[in-house]
Amino acid sequence: MFPWLSPTAPRPDAVDRRAQVAAAELASRAGLLYRLGFSAQDATARLIARTRWEYDQPCHGAFQRPAALSDEAIARIVADTYARKPA
Repeated sequence: MFPWLSPTAPRPDAVDRRAQVAAAELASRAGLLYRLGFSAQDATARLIARTRWEYDQPCHGAFQRPAALSDEAIARIVADTYARKPA
């Protein structure tokens, strides 16, 4: 059998790593919304809606919304990003 056809076991920290990547992406999007002139409240609402759309589908497993991406966590990410005033 070819070695590339054998599946690799999932990493034990895969869920945490996906949440970290998603949080970094949200911070990047918050910076973009800041530069476009959105208020922090509007940016928070948009990013929460996007996260709900992406994760809150009727499915299970890896596609469930991580606890690290709760509405409160997103609001905190936006507040931190806006406090830095990204250029």
